[in-house]
Amino acid sequence: MSQHTEKLEGLLAAQAMALADQHLHKAREASNQVRQELQARLRKLEEGEEQRYQLEAERLCRQIIQASKLRMDSEHDRLRWALAQDVLAEVRKRLEQLTQDAPRYRQVLQGYLAEAAQAMPEGELVAELNPRDLDALRPNWAALASQAVPGRKVELAPLPDHATGGMRVRSADGRLRVDNTFEGRLARVQDEVLGVIMDKLFNQDAAA
Repeated sequence: MSQHTEKLEGLLAAQAMALADQHLHKAREASNQVRQELQARLRKLEEGEEQRYQLEAERLCRQIIQASKLRMDSEHDRLRWALAQDVLAEVRKRLEQLTQDAPRYRQVLQGYLAEAAQAMPEGELVAELNPRDLDALRPNWAALASQAVPGRKVELAPLPDHATGGMRVRSADGRLRVDNTFEGRLARVQDEVLGVIMDKLFNQDAAA
């Protein structure tokens, strides 16, 4: 992976975590408010009822707390999904902006090709790109490929599937593939983002 690619992905990861922390702070405030309301209701029941109503009050409070926990669990699931979608939407936006910056985008694609080549055994490779990138890179493809994978032949080919950017690299016989399209990389990032958000939510609950 090129230094530029690592810097870009590091920046996106930092922004993703900052956005996640912001939403989690709001979730923590909502959780604390629910707890305070439940405690206030419990105090009111204890102060206003006679002895023979205490058992009923405790049963009611247990029901309220259980219902609240179910709502909070559901809210955590919704929040985790919303956080992941917010983060990925921001990543998609920045990747789209990247494709408009030809010099930077060329460096990123060169890094993707080098990264894929390192993961595959020696032999000819085929780089598959969307039609837009294929037309843009074809005139200078030999230079880009020689810089990314010196001494290795890399043919250009149209990508059979839709992709907004990036590339998919395969061996000449098609048996091995490395999906470095934007969609492929985002699918892998989504799992990581969901894992981090889930970990933060669980850690927050444990500390509360």
